[in-house]
Amino acid sequence: MSQTSHASESNETSVSGRTRTSRRSILVYAPSWIGDAVMSLGALRYLRRAYPDSRLTVLAKPGIEDLYRCCEAVDGTMCHDPGKERGVSGFLRVASRLRESGFDLAVLFPNSFRSAATVWAAGIPHRWGYGHDGRGFLLTKAAPPAHRPFGRHQAYFYIDLLRHLGIETGEPDIRLNLQESMRRSAVTLLEAHGWRAGDSLIGIHPGATGSAAKRWMPTRYAEVADRLAASYDARVVILGGAGEETIAAETKAHLGSTPIVLAGKTSLAELMGITATLSVLICNDSGPMHVASSLGVPTVAVFGPTDERETGPLGYDARVVRQQVECSPCLLRDCPIDHRCMDRVTVENVYQVAVDLLKGRGAHRRAEATLR
Repeated sequence: MSQTSHASESNETSVSGRTRTSRRSILVYAPSWIGDAVMSLGALRYLRRAYPDSRLTVLAKPGIEDLYRCCEAVDGTMCHDPGKERGVSGFLRVASRLRESGFDLAVLFPNSFRSAATVWAAGIPHRWGYGHDGRGFLLTKAAPPAHRPFGRHQAYFYIDLLRHLGIETGEPDIRLNLQESMRRSAVTLLEAHGWRAGDSLIGIHPGATGSAAKRWMPTRYAEVADRLAASYDARVVILGGAGEETIAAETKAHLGSTPIVLAGKTSLAELMGITATLSVLICNDSGPMHVASSLGVPTVAVFGPTDERETGPLGYDARVVRQQVECSPCLLRDCPIDHRCMDRVTVENVYQVAVDLLKGRGAHRRAEATLR
């Protein structure tokens, strides 16, 4: 768990007309959710650019750490499990591990009081983050709190933190560079369920953690998946995390073909590997949406109560499908009326966007082959 200890050390240098401090060991306290972790990758890359000679370690929840291993800006990861490291004793165990690692600087992506208190208790001399939640006194540099709604994509929420702290930034780069071991494990898992390597694979993710309002109807997922599978002679795989087995089973019941059902059966590393093999992913506003987009997988995301300007997929081959209604975006977890924002998105809407993406993807690949 622990990393090599470093003594606190800094010196002043000039970068692009700005003064920066060169530090030997930097801790980044990661967000807790998959989508937020993906959206933080751009900021991580700017932090690496600002401190190219430092060791950059990410502290993340189990599973989330696998995502950060797919970013070249990261030198190492540490794992903390909020489910197991509860209360004062858990807090002190995490702080002790961080103290033993001898970090010089901690950059906090979450806004929580606990994350600031943890790095303070660990004795990390420089502690940077947003001054949210009354925690400013625990930080040595506090950026002005970012108001919500944020008003632009949340990838900038993390980038703006660094900008407020004097680090030069720009546009977000949220690419994931999948590890080959993750790809091999995914292929092995899919083949164990009857998939043949090289065959087209249509992915659907009908779930959305903690929000029924964000879920498009399972019957429509099934219909669009069947149509795409028939059009492209493809197999369908139903993806999802723990707790999404029921909605996966409901979707399976409406499919005309026999899908591979992996909801609740994969680690995040396996999910990333499987996603990378897909011809297209159809999904809601969710963590897997951000993963697919960051891996360059054609992604069709159905949006209703949330705002794609803030949480939409950023990938080149990603498209959002929505029908504008007067009450959207409401940001509610449960619809108090008739779910009209999702109900008005038809199978044909989603199918046509997926087909257009797949046609464009094929043309792009043919062009690359011609150039070679």
